[in-house]
Amino acid sequence: MSFIQRLMSRASRMHAEKFFNFCARVFFLWIILQYALGGIETGWFLLTYIGAPAWIALTLVVALVLYRSDYRADVPLFIAAYALGYWGEWWGTTRGVWTYSNGQTPPDYLPPLWAIGLLTVTHLQQIFIGRGRTQRNADKKLSSAFIRVCPRPILKFAILIAMPALAFALSAPQLAAVDWSGRLDAHFIAGVLIGIALIVYRFDLDDAFALYVCGMVLGGTYEWLGTYIGEWTYITREVPPLWIIPLWGLACVAMVNLSRLIKRPLGL
Repeated sequence: MSFIQRLMSRASRMHAEKFFNFCARVFFLWIILQYALGGIETGWFLLTYIGAPAWIALTLVVALVLYRSDYRADVPLFIAAYALGYWGEWWGTTRGVWTYSNGQTPPDYLPPLWAIGLLTVTHLQQIFIGRGRTQRNADKKLSSAFIRVCPRPILKFAILIAMPALAFALSAPQLAAVDWSGRLDAHFIAGVLIGIALIVYRFDLDDAFALYVCGMVLGGTYEWLGTYIGEWTYITREVPPLWIIPLWGLACVAMVNLSRLIKRPLGL
């Protein structure tokens, strides 16, 4: 192959990547418009009715979703989050662990929003730890600051274990008051085992810890907003339930590892 042919082939690949990235970004924005806002008319009503907090939340979500978006990473993340998110929502709503205002089990809009939520978490993680050698100078300052305050490995392991334990301990009175019979069934046990297997798959402590922290921060924010406005209600009636917040971080780690498995047959 001549130099000109190689150059044209490289240019074609670059144009193809730009096109696929553009399509992925348009698709993600459509998901936000269609499922998070409920369409143009409903979305405009919500934004004008709620006011500045809604505009700020929407701006942050869109900015995080579009931040250094790469279809090769984001499409598998979307698929993984949709799949595990649907299972989690199906189990939780059919067993009455949480209930949505529209009574659906689960609502159609939730699995796609799990995918958008995972994109915000993973892109927030990239701001702090970067993406290999392509990390920008502005990101490096945040990354170095994150590393300075980040605990040693033994403390990271301790935090990964202690945070869920502390959250469940604080919510223990509410959890103990609930009748769990028929809820912790075979589907629940299978989900826990699959989740653990995905978390330990190619486990990287720094990567998992950053995902865990970002997942708790954004997941806790989403849970507070959703339970505060009454969009969904947990069986423990907490706003938000403390025991759910660490599970966001662990779920993000499992979903990211599932996306890595998905990449193989997709060739991404």
